[in-house]
Amino acid sequence: MTKFLLKCFFTTTVLFLGVLIGIQVASNSMVKMTGESKYSTANIVKTEETVQGQAVYTKGEEEKELTSHDLEGKQAKLEQIETFNLFSQMGAKLSEGLNIVFSKMLTKITTTIGNALT
Repeated sequence: MTKFLLKCFFTTTVLFLGVLIGIQVASNSMVKMTGESKYSTANIVKTEETVQGQAVYTKGEEEKELTSHDLEGKQAKLEQIETFNLFSQMGAKLSEGLNIVFSKMLTKITTTIGNALT
């Protein structure tokens, strides 16, 4: 029993360390690929600072404040861009067709059952 528990503990420890190392390697790769430090694991842990008696959570960098004007401008720009997505259109047509087929099938099944019971 002791050997089994030691093997389980050892296996769990190795797997846990593998996950931690994998997270660190992925973080470093993201920082190298994008060049932005916001993907760094150092920014995941938030530090607490007190400013004028209030607790404030800060990240490593200052965040850019988004105003409603910026968001409205971006939304208007996205609405102006009319793109055609073939797969989206095909999916919409397929879902409409399946909806019609299954509703007709269910109607026939329920009418058949209703006629058999009466």
